[in-house]
Amino acid sequence: MNTNDISKFKQLFINEATTLLNSMEGIILELENNPNNIDLIQEVFRVMHTIKGVSGMYGFDHMSELTHHIENVYDLVRNGIIPVNKEILDLTLGSVDQLFILIDDKDLGSAKNIKTQSVLIAKAESIIEKINKSNSKAKVSYKKESSPIVTYNIVLHTPQSIIDRRINIFYTIKDLSEIGEIRSINRLPSSTSDEERWSIFVVGELDDESIEDALMFVYEYCIIKKVAEYDIFNTELIDKHQALIKDEESPVSQQEMESQAMDASPFSTDETKSNIDNANKSQSIIDSIRQNNNRISVDSEKLDHLMYLVSELITTSSQLNLMTNHSMFDTIRSQTEKIDKLSKSFRNNALEIRLIPIRDMVPKFSRLVRDISNDLSKEVEFVTDGMDTELDKSSIDLIAEPLVHMLRNAIDHGIESPEERLESGKNSKGQIRLKAYNSGNNIYIEVSDDGRGLDKDKLYNKAVDIGIIAQGEKLNDKELYNLICHPGFSTAKEVTSISGRGVGMDVVKQKISKMRGELEIRSQKEKGSTFIIKLQQSIAIIDTLLISAEKLKCLLPLTDVEECVQVPYDEVKMRLRHGTLSYEKKLIPFVSLRHLFELENDIPMHAKVVIINKNNTKIAIVTDTIIGQHQAVLKPMGELVKEQREFSAASVLGNGEVAFLLDSNVLQNDIYKS
Repeated sequence: MNTNDISKFKQLFINEATTLLNSMEGIILELENNPNNIDLIQEVFRVMHTIKGVSGMYGFDHMSELTHHIENVYDLVRNGIIPVNKEILDLTLGSVDQLFILIDDKDLGSAKNIKTQSVLIAKAESIIEKINKSNSKAKVSYKKESSPIVTYNIVLHTPQSIIDRRINIFYTIKDLSEIGEIRSINRLPSSTSDEERWSIFVVGELDDESIEDALMFVYEYCIIKKVAEYDIFNTELIDKHQALIKDEESPVSQQEMESQAMDASPFSTDETKSNIDNANKSQSIIDSIRQNNNRISVDSEKLDHLMYLVSELITTSSQLNLMTNHSMFDTIRSQTEKIDKLSKSFRNNALEIRLIPIRDMVPKFSRLVRDISNDLSKEVEFVTDGMDTELDKSSIDLIAEPLVHMLRNAIDHGIESPEERLESGKNSKGQIRLKAYNSGNNIYIEVSDDGRGLDKDKLYNKAVDIGIIAQGEKLNDKELYNLICHPGFSTAKEVTSISGRGVGMDVVKQKISKMRGELEIRSQKEKGSTFIIKLQQSIAIIDTLLISAEKLKCLLPLTDVEECVQVPYDEVKMRLRHGTLSYEKKLIPFVSLRHLFELENDIPMHAKVVIINKNNTKIAIVTDTIIGQHQAVLKPMGELVKEQREFSAASVLGNGEVAFLLDSNVLQNDIYKS
């Protein structure tokens, strides 16, 4: 197998190992809260065992060494010999961090990484040594001799045809590790340069059928032989079976077995195996395929291109509907309607593919909160809400850094020490909440704490001292709180490795601004602080109501629209002074688009009123014409109209005109403030 082919396999391993390690942090943190959960313990063991087995195949020897030691620790845990404790959890989390490092530095080229590796291995060995010294029965116990434990040897060949068939060897090793324990993976000499050969020993309660199922996708590239009816890697069992081995007609040692396997033809198979009745196994194959192929990895650039194609399709569909909106096109009306329906289905499916739930980031944040609170000797509960809220892939990547800064600062400067909290009448354990939710075309992410809050007097005095504002200058609450986003602004008494609220908040503000987002800060002294990030999806396609006032075209999210009514324009003029209209025997506030944007030409006799129901609060939008429902491809606006707060996005209509999405949140807030 050539170098390029090997690198493809190696990259597949790196991708899968990264996915497994990302899942580990969440599993370990959950295990910390449920230390007796055997399923979580088995999952940690399985992940370490899988990575250990495959990493050695691609030259990640240090990764294999570390996972081997962690696997030994969890072997003791899963056998009930030692309980899960803080020492083991800290070791596991530290090992996960080191394994991420070893993906990039597989040969340990950094002195720092060498030291970390040695410390982690020493800790693992220390845990095992303590147990063995304190209790001779604490050594890892293998299953009873009477259990049907067997040892299989598989010689796997990886020719070019495996690459051509897009077979991922990682999954093969993973499937083997789930039915037994992989005790050895060794590279064998190969007679040709275009393939590799591997000798794999698996121990467990196995049979031919289970081995064949696990190797189903590479079965034709394997030589499979049962070595012994016991674990040949357990020296005690080898001694006990010595007499039995001598009585066998054709005794085969492990060394002889490997020698025979090395001399075998790459594609030779046992005749009985080659005539397996596939019909009897079809259902198990189908179930296995479904289980192993329910997720795929896709390059984000391909998703970007897909979204571009979808937006072009939606725009073209809108143009087609507009151009055929005449009786002469009735003969193709059903086809244009079908294209419209298909484009909507395509839109929904494409958006779902690109969107990623925020919960995928939660394990990293939970780990961050745990580590920093331990470093600062603070008790912190991390609570999440709305983690099913989805963000565009590009937004997920960009928002991670600001959220990390905000969480770090919330723990360091927001949450008080347990002693301070008890003195002020609070629970000794502080709470940090991460909340996310959708509103129209916007996504809101909140980071709040129940700590000491922001001291407005302290903020003001600090700003005067460093010359940001002049003494006596009047600032409202919003302006005061935004001072902490000034570069270098901090009210912390001393700078720590974690720092005070101000360090890093300028970075947060800059990052959010680059995403065309907004940051709002709310706080109450001794009650806590809330940081709200408002983001627009980088591209969104939503169903809207298209309206117009004079030549201005506007869009309203269809989900916000409750009803449309008609009133005389004279009545609207009369009610402008009061700012309310009658609706269902009640007065509700309204916004006139003509009045808001100073449009005075061609005023019609009757106005159209769109009733918006937002957060159980109703407002009315008064306009000239309701054009109808419109599927809009929304994109962020340019700099020329960015300052127009009432608009949150723009869309190109089928005839080339631009329509602006009205931000009902801004309109609602402005109405109630006035």
